[in-house]
Amino acid sequence: MAEEPKNRPRRLTRTEKQARTRRELLAAAEDVFRRDGFHGATVEEITARAGYSRGAFYSNFSSREELFVVLLHDRVYEDYRRMVERTPDDLPPGELVRWGARALADQHRKPDQRWSFELWLELLAYATRHPEFAELAATFWRDNRTALAAVIGEAQRASGSAATVDAELLATITIALDIGLKLQNLVDPDAVGLDRYEEVFDLVIGSLVEAESD
Repeated sequence: MAEEPKNRPRRLTRTEKQARTRRELLAAAEDVFRRDGFHGATVEEITARAGYSRGAFYSNFSSREELFVVLLHDRVYEDYRRMVERTPDDLPPGELVRWGARALADQHRKPDQRWSFELWLELLAYATRHPEFAELAATFWRDNRTALAAVIGEAQRASGSAATVDAELLATITIALDIGLKLQNLVDPDAVGLDRYEEVFDLVIGSLVEAESD
């Protein structure tokens, strides 16, 4: 009986094959979305670039919209999650706010952040015209809000003072400031530079958390 080659590649399991297909579809989608925008991208173009059939696409994603949200989670949310995870746990509340503002500004300075933010704006415009899609789009901010509120809540407990502002509300304010500043920076970078993040966050959120610790 002939012996099997010792270096023969191991066959992938069905789960591993599906994970590979999903990764390759996401990679192809990123290329197509970056080139054509959210509205210009099609399932046909994405599958052709990835080398898969429409059936393979719909075995992994229910729609182009779902794929786009998953892509944002994979490429952008994970960066934010890692940023939250490395938040220092030994800073007083005011310093923690300033640290977070600098971290967010640095996040937006990354070369790949602009395309994802621009595509996210396209997605939001689409959601306003298709209310049934809003729930899917909301998952991105919902996950960020939950993760951020957990960090803020822990910092409030560590400070030993009574929290006068709910942690989830502070997280909501943080996201609102972040998006608002980034929008202004996108269209008017000379007037609203990313270096203004720390100043604005300190003025709005810093004053709230430092009042709690007084």
